[in-house]
Order: sequence, then C-alpha cells, then structure tokens
Amino acid sequence: MKKKVLFAYDNLLHYRIPLFNLLGEKYDFTVLHSGIPVANEMLKFKELVFSTKKLGPLIIQKGILAEISANKYDVIIFNFDVRWINTLIGIYKSKKHTKVILWGAWLTDSKIANYLRLYFIKRVEASLYYTEESRMDFVNLGISKRKTFVANNTFQVVNRIKSFTSNNKFRILNVGSLNSRKQNDVLIQAFINIIDRIPSKIVLTIIGKGNQKEFLQEIVKRNDLSQRIEFIDAINDSDKLSKYYSEAIFSVSFGQAGLSILQSFGFGVPYLTKLNAISGGETYNLKDGFNGLFCQNSIKSLESKMLKLINDIDYSKELGKNAFEYYSKYCTIENMYQGFVDAIENTNLSNIDYRE
Repeated sequence: MKKKVLFAYDNLLHYRIPLFNLLGEKYDFTVLHSGIPVANEMLKFKELVFSTKKLGPLIIQKGILAEISANKYDVIIFNFDVRWINTLIGIYKSKKHTKVILWGAWLTDSKIANYLRLYFIKRVEASLYYTEESRMDFVNLGISKRKTFVANNTFQVVNRIKSFTSNNKFRILNVGSLNSRKQNDVLIQAFINIIDRIPSKIVLTIIGKGNQKEFLQEIVKRNDLSQRIEFIDAINDSDKLSKYYSEAIFSVSFGQAGLSILQSFGFGVPYLTKLNAISGGETYNLKDGFNGLFCQNSIKSLESKMLKLINDIDYSKELGKNAFEYYSKYCTIENMYQGFVDAIENTNLSNIDYRE
C-alpha cells in the first residue's frame, strides 16, 4: 500500500506540478494549498484548496487543521513559513500520529524568525532544504545532520537543448518578472554604457511582464535604442523559449536571481548576477568562472563582466557547457524529487552540490 502523504503549501505554481506528479506516482499524494485550483485530468495527485486571511504580517490558512485532524496521513510535509500560524499549530497536531517534514527554511536577518525556525526544526523528524548551504546553516546551529535532507530547488526544463553548441550568438537575455527588485534599469543603463564597445549585432532581450515594464520601456525610448533593446511578453513554453536561449550569449539579472538561473543552466547558457543578489538560495548553484559569473554591486562591475562574456564567445560557450552539465547532475526535476523521497524514506540518494 502506498504511503499517504500530505503536502501543505501556500500557492500551487505551474512549475511545481511536474515535481508533484512524480511524487504522486510513488505515493498517495495530496497537495493542500491556497492558490488557484489546477484540477485537470493530467494531475497525478489530489488537490485541496483552502482560503487564507491575513492578520497583520501573519497568515491563517483555513481548513488545514481540520484536514490534519480528520485524515490519518503517514507523512505531512509543511512549506515552512513562520508567518503561517496554522502551519505552526499543525506541526504540533501532526506529531501525534505522523512523520513531519519541514521544507524550505533558510536563515534571514530576522532573529525572531530564525529562533522560531530553529525551535520547530528541532522538534520534527526531518527537515528538507533548497540547498546544501541552507542545510549546513542549520546543522551548524545544532540540528542533527542525519535528520536533514536536500532537494535542490529547480523546475523542469522540457526539451533541453545544448545552446553552447550554437554559432548564432547575439543576445543578452533577461527572463522573468519585471519588478524593481530585479534592477533591470541598472542592466539597461549598463548596456547603454558599453554599446560602443560591443558588436552592433548584440541585442538585449527582456522577456517577461510586471509593473516596471512601462518604466523600462521609457528608458529605452528616451535613449532611442528600440533596435538594440527589445521587450517580449512572458513565455512559459520551453519550446518557444529555446529559440532565445540558443541565441543567447548569457542570461543576466542584476538585482534578483532565482529559478531563472536553473532555467538558463538547463538550456546550457551561463548566468550573470551580483554577489548579493536577492535569492531563495538559487545563487548557490552559480560557481563563478565555471558556469556563470558574479559581479560586484556596482554598474561598473556589471559592465566589465558583460564585456568579458560578449567579447569572448568561446569563453561564454565553455561556461554554458559547464552550466548544462551542472544542471544535468544536480538540478533536474528528478533529482529534486529524489530529495523529497530521501526525506520521506530516510535515504540519501539525491545528488548534492557539496560546495568547497
């Protein structure tokens, strides 16, 4: 008989569905969340949708406590956000009859939040992390390593291509939401500053949507650079994205770097971001000078790294090849799935990047 597993989540995003489908093939798997219902015949897991309400910075997810009490799950995996009050209560209620796993914790600047994270992680059977770095942060604070596991955060890149083999390279690529945290205005200005030092065929392609799009377009219009800086609406289809990645010299996001790093690596394209970029741990996968580059928190440093990648295509391709191979070893959706299985079954079979 399959183990009965509940995943208590916040919002079911499209890129998590392949992971949950894999878990649904192995387990009697239910995802409880507060987003838009997905419900379609392609899902291999059950779906429960409950509403939430906010109480200041705190979030109350209705229905989760009743679900925990009414159903005997063998395992419950909580998306571990200390602002979700019913999650914290649910951890205690669940411990009476099931294995509890906390997923996704990392240390922040908040001492109170870090105290709560440590307090609850010490009291459950297992904790699961996005990266080995986050795992070791908690191990170094006293969490038993044998109760910790890593599911390297990623999403599925369908129909991967080896972009580093392409000879038609002329794009600088920025993919993702157009918000202020990305600092795309800095990226655009850096491109403007180096435009006289790069081949005329090089274009900056920005793919995505967000509340900063008009602001960014106005910068381009003001500098009369619509022929060199283009905006394309958000694309979620891997086959459509593959064309842009095949033509990309590198991907870049100056201010924030998340899962776009993994997507770029999946297509064999190196990534450029700054050392202190906002990230949920995804920057841990970027090894400077191996599969991408870090710059300092300055526009001059960004310009210097961009010039290095643009003016040495062979070097960029080598980084792209390394990025592709790194994704193949550590960042496939199957490897992330294995990390979850390791936490549930107390095994140790996933590939983990042990950073030296």
